[in-house]
Amino acid sequence: MPKTILFWPDVYKEQGHWLPTLKWAEDLFKLGHIIKYMGILDCQGVVSAYRDESATTGKFPFEPIFQNTYPVGYTTESHTSPNERWRPDHIWAIAYSALGEDLVKYKDKLNKDLYEDAQSFRNTMTSVNPDLLVSGYFTSLESLLIHKIYGVKVVISTTYLRHPSEDPAMRAIQNLMAFSPTEYFKLVNLCCYQELKAAAGEAPVDLLQDPEIEMEDFVEDLQYFDELIPCPREYEYSHYNPGEKVHYVEPCILDRDLKSSNNDFDVNLLNKDVYSKLIFVTAGSQVLDYEGKARHLFHCMCEAMRSAELSSYHLVLGVGSKLINDYEWAEFKNQPNITFASWVPQRAILSSLNLEFALIHGGLATIKECVYNNKKFLILPLGKDQIDNALRLRKYGIDNMVPIESITPKVLIDTIVNLESERKTLQNLEKLSKVFQSVETESPGTQVLLSNLT
Repeated sequence: MPKTILFWPDVYKEQGHWLPTLKWAEDLFKLGHIIKYMGILDCQGVVSAYRDESATTGKFPFEPIFQNTYPVGYTTESHTSPNERWRPDHIWAIAYSALGEDLVKYKDKLNKDLYEDAQSFRNTMTSVNPDLLVSGYFTSLESLLIHKIYGVKVVISTTYLRHPSEDPAMRAIQNLMAFSPTEYFKLVNLCCYQELKAAAGEAPVDLLQDPEIEMEDFVEDLQYFDELIPCPREYEYSHYNPGEKVHYVEPCILDRDLKSSNNDFDVNLLNKDVYSKLIFVTAGSQVLDYEGKARHLFHCMCEAMRSAELSSYHLVLGVGSKLINDYEWAEFKNQPNITFASWVPQRAILSSLNLEFALIHGGLATIKECVYNNKKFLILPLGKDQIDNALRLRKYGIDNMVPIESITPKVLIDTIVNLESERKTLQNLEKLSKVFQSVETESPGTQVLLSNLT
């Protein structure tokens, strides 16, 4: 019998958190199960852009949530630093949704946005009625609340290589620490509101009573959820022992690029008869968080393309929609061996026969695509987990990291030229690529999800 699987990879529009789940969604869909996604409006485009060649709409239905808390454009227009992005507003919407029909009694006690978001979230969960929620590491607390309120089974998708102690339970505790003791009491009591109401009888439920449960005990259920890390175990440190509920699985390389309404990239560049040797440079979505560093990388690479050493190459520069019309590229726009694009079909580029080098920021998703396709690449970490990702490759014998602070046009030229003859690194890259391709075929992550549907 078909089951309903609801995917919610992240609150925010971090494509690296969403894209791997589309591979699992595709696998489950082909097996006859019902797939749905939910998220804030800014994330809808990621899901709707995943479609077949002939389709004009997305493959999987998308349910918008928290439309008042996170209106369209929040991801970019209301952008904050990574450390400040987490907000408690949507946590309360999930928690108050536990009131069910009694939510209307609190209408005058809650602000309008919170009331409407709680009501909408309740409607989404009851109408979808999922058999399984595939959520993300960064929504661990949210997943826990949904599990407690709606009784839904949960699988966590962790799209970065975390330290063993940084498990979903610890992530949830970190978020809970943002609440005062009184708020924590209310949060816990809302999760078990229906039980408290039944016990209270005709008396009102006291949401501020001490539930007498420590945070460690409150988040304990998270330790029993399966956790999928979409990356083969061989890439991780061998001395890490994450536990039996943590599964290193397939790298989740999509079989198509997401469609884009921004078609400023000429796909003819991928024709080997047009340009036989391409260099691809991208900072992905990290342009939003590290704009200054990304600008520095892009500018240095443009300067490097004026050199004799790189005269036989053509540069494809994916600068993102925010920077595509920036004044900084004016002096390079007419340079014939450089193509600027706001959107690029990254999968097509990284699998192209004429791609010689990729210069990337070091997000796990892009690293996986480079390794899977066995393409020579340099990592120029901008922040977050990107240095850790590069160090794991170094452990594997792939030494291809250059600190962004040391980048100059000459450094880029020398590094590209040297990498071409770095036999040991290229041999180890080919070896790891074969591992990635093998695990991808086996689809162990899909198998874990299927086991949670029984």
